Amino acid sequence: MTLEKADAFVKDMVEKGRLTVEEGKELQSELKRKGQAEVQGVFDRVNAKTQKVQYATKDDLSRLENKLDALLQHRTSESKE
Repeated sequence: MTLEKADAFVKDMVEKGRLTVEEGKELQSELKRKGQAEVQGVFDRVNAKTQKVQYATKDDLSRLENKLDALLQHRTSESKE
């Protein structure tokens, strides 16, 4: 549930008399806190996963480009013979 929908739901409950204004405020605060905690949990899990990934560095890419160039040169020189 989005924060806007939660706010609308709580407001509706207060207007219908099912919650007091104070209960509505408490419920909104709790929903917001839980939502923020859940979002933080997702960020933490994503962060943990990305920390394990070893991304290629510029040096890695440069070495690969050099190897590819050498292979292409070798292939070109073999085809000329």
